[in-house]
Amino acid sequence: MHFSIDSNIALKRLHFDKIADVPETLKNDLIETAGRMLSDPMDYLPLSLYKDFSRTGNRENYETPYFRKRIRLSTLVIAELIEDKGRFMDRIEDEIWSLLGEPGWVLPPHNTYVRDTPTLPVPDTGRPVLDLFALESGEIVALALNLLEAKLTPSLALTIESEIRKRIIDPYLSSWFWWMGWKGEEKLNNWTVWCTQNLLLAAFAIRLSQDEYHQILDKALSSLSDWYSQYGDDGCCDEGAHYWHAAGLCFWGAIRIVNEVSGGALERLFKEDKARNIASYITNMHIEGEWYINFADCSPKAGELGAREYLFGKDVSDNTLIRQSMLDFREHIRRLEAGEKLPFDDNQYNLWYKWLKYRYASELSLNELPDAEEAKPYVYYPSVGISIYRKGKTLLAVKTGCNDDSHNHNDTGSMILSIGSHPVLVDIGVETYTRKTFSSERYTLLPMQSLYHNVVNFDGVGQSAGREYKATEVISCKDGIEMELAHAYPEGTVESYKRKVLFSENRIQFSEIVRNGKNPVLSLIVMDKPVIEEGSVSAEKWRISFENADDIKLERLDITDNRLRIAWPDKLYRLLISFSSKLDWSVEI
Repeated sequence: MHFSIDSNIALKRLHFDKIADVPETLKNDLIETAGRMLSDPMDYLPLSLYKDFSRTGNRENYETPYFRKRIRLSTLVIAELIEDKGRFMDRIEDEIWSLLGEPGWVLPPHNTYVRDTPTLPVPDTGRPVLDLFALESGEIVALALNLLEAKLTPSLALTIESEIRKRIIDPYLSSWFWWMGWKGEEKLNNWTVWCTQNLLLAAFAIRLSQDEYHQILDKALSSLSDWYSQYGDDGCCDEGAHYWHAAGLCFWGAIRIVNEVSGGALERLFKEDKARNIASYITNMHIEGEWYINFADCSPKAGELGAREYLFGKDVSDNTLIRQSMLDFREHIRRLEAGEKLPFDDNQYNLWYKWLKYRYASELSLNELPDAEEAKPYVYYPSVGISIYRKGKTLLAVKTGCNDDSHNHNDTGSMILSIGSHPVLVDIGVETYTRKTFSSERYTLLPMQSLYHNVVNFDGVGQSAGREYKATEVISCKDGIEMELAHAYPEGTVESYKRKVLFSENRIQFSEIVRNGKNPVLSLIVMDKPVIEEGSVSAEKWRISFENADDIKLERLDITDNRLRIAWPDKLYRLLISFSSKLDWSVEI
């Protein structure tokens, strides 16, 4: 499929409605937060801090002040729009000037012109790299200009437009980066839609000629077409529920912007089953409360839903997504009123997202909730190989597919089991990103290895990464699933490894059948510290019983990483169950 619009359509600059009727709790929290920011010191990003990533592999040292600057600017802009007294303008202009003074907006781990090649230690100001956050920086500054143009110093407004042209528009039109796609020849991921969405925001927030607008839109639509063509018709995000917010949801964002500037040229797209499937993915992956099924680089607390998800739901007529977005938003306000800790949100800096949040806050808070619809008892996503089973409070998710997903973990055949919001069999998730995370050393990290997922491994040998390492002979149906997993391991590791699962509300049965595999050991990661008894392990809410187990061992996994601690307590536990050739086991709820 190729998206296109008539070249004779007159394209419009983006227009943003006035923000009104913001719930008092939300408004007061914003104004108080912005008021405190006025006394924050300005953040400075010296060259030595940029070069620190090349020297140490640490991303946080540079990214913490980098994102703090952008969060502060976006927050101050929205506060000024709502309060409208000019109180925040001096600091807003200081923050804009500071961003414009950064030689490069690309993050250190992304500072390269060719995908998956070593990064350069400093940015080349004459040849900007367009990464996720260079484009997000452009979006923030361009929207600040659009929203506050009448209040900005005129010469600063002109400088903003000039810098957007130099740093964003010109390199976009004159260069090619892998995320732009090329006739389906490049494997794409969230970068394509996330970058393209923010490119469109930056471009259409400022004044350009019709010719420039059309050049930009033609190139953006080519990228979006490539991404959409590669995405499964079932709507499954292989990068996990957390990255859906930067993948499927950014696709919606990009198409919504196209429709706004073109007078609805692609509105028909939201009537397609595929677009609706992309939208419904996130509610299918929802377990309960803050908890989500979290395969790939994803936290089990994958982020609350809000204005973007609500509007996506409205565009595709998905009442379940609309309802969950409204419920999450109301819970967000309840927590603010109660002074409780808010759910994790790793994108507090995007100015458009903030504008949407406050622009639609009244609808989210006050409109009537759609009626609740019963969750589907069985969902199967063949494009990625995810089966989801629900009955009562019990949820089981099983991943087949291959070990070549974007943000891949070597986890083919692994499972997640939950009793409501209480995790039983867990996927650890992903640690704070460092240089190792996206390098040849990725699979030296424990959470990426099948040894730390809920599958069998052989004499300490786990699965390998790559499209050829996959599940075969998969049969998924409403009652359970079976698969052959031998091909997920290095050649010669095991002749055959069949896993069978039979699902019911109070008892899930598993069978591991191995032929010619050395020292098979089933690894199970659990949150509760279990009591080991003869032939079984148990905790308050569950019991796992084993037949033909030779030995059961327990290891403690200390959780010290800041990103993992968002979801997990300070300890998880790894059960190691050794057996000979066949292990039958069951989980009783």
